[in-house]
Amino acid sequence: MSAPIRIPKHVLDAVRTLDTAELELARPCSPLSVEDLGDRETVLAEWSRADKILAATALRPAVATEVLS
Repeated sequence: MSAPIRIPKHVLDAVRTLDTAELELARPCSPLSVEDLGDRETVLAEWSRADKILAATALRPAVATEVLS
């Protein structure tokens, strides 16, 4: 049996941020409200930052991608 895979804290935080941002972006906002548009820009920045962290993280451990023969 293999050892459990440990996910770094910054990756877990990025996943949580991404999920929260996606829920917030799905919420309707008034196009005439400056506050709503400002909040949306902040959420988009958080979503983008979290997406970059996840894009830079290997999704599989090195052992899983090796050829075992």
